[in-house]
Amino acid sequence: MVLPPDSASPATVLDAYLTALTGNDCQTARALGTSSFGNGELCGAVHVSTYSVDPTPAMPTDGEVIFATTLTTSGDGASIAAGDVTWFYDLVRQSNGAWRIIGGGSGP
Repeated sequence: MVLPPDSASPATVLDAYLTALTGNDCQTARALGTSSFGNGELCGAVHVSTYSVDPTPAMPTDGEVIFATTLTTSGDGASIAAGDVTWFYDLVRQSNGAWRIIGGGSGP
């Protein structure tokens, strides 16, 4: 999969990540995160079959957005049950202007 350009919106970056996640393309998924993205990284750990994203993110600081998503999982991960789960993804703008995921989890 081709990564979105550095000028892509945070929603576009998250969509590319979630598309990679549902396709089990962990190389692409990890490329859309920062080097510290590990907390909440699900690729390779949980099978996610579908997703939806709340189009209105929280913006706690300038250069940071948090999206609430609904992931449908098969429950094959150690800590996530099968079915729909709300998962929050935190993205920050990097020094080059690109948005990247810094974390994810069940609470913002």
